[in-house]
Amino acid sequence: MSEETGQVTETIDTETTVTEEKKVTITPEGDPLYEVDIQIDASVLYDYFLRHIYNSFSGMLGTFVGIVMVMLYVMKDANVLYLIFGIVVILYLPVSLYLTARTQAMQASFQTPLHYAFYENGVEVSQGETKQMQSWDHMFKAVSTSKSIILYTSKNAASIFPRRDLGEDAYALIQVISTHMDPKKVKIKE
Repeated sequence: MSEETGQVTETIDTETTVTEEKKVTITPEGDPLYEVDIQIDASVLYDYFLRHIYNSFSGMLGTFVGIVMVMLYVMKDANVLYLIFGIVVILYLPVSLYLTARTQAMQASFQTPLHYAFYENGVEVSQGETKQMQSWDHMFKAVSTSKSIILYTSKNAASIFPRRDLGEDAYALIQVISTHMDPKKVKIKE
């Protein structure tokens, strides 16, 4: 077992390797550097979903295909189906993401605020009696939108910090993240 990554690697035969993540429990060290309570609603989730999907290959590809279809209709005087298909493809992602955000925001886990405490050795999130902590080394990346600061804990999971909840303290959070994560992983616009 690797102490740093908490991974167990086992070789089954000469061609197959299985890696199993072990839960490594860490506890906060010292006083919190920054604390904030966050309320996630549909608009916050929608902002996150838009940023996440349109910064991925599939999101960009879908939009590109839709634009090409509309352009073919306009420039080549193509069948009206090109126009309809292009508009449907362009509008599908934003509409489906909005509906997904509304549905998820109604879940019980989003009805109670999340409390975040940032420490020298990681970030602790709590909701009610449940607490989890993740070390800075295991953070995937940090990005921002005009409405939120997003701290990815894996490729597809993130903690979202709406700027409206941060208020004037947004800069303090950005400083904590920037000083504790690898600079190559931080792409936050102030």
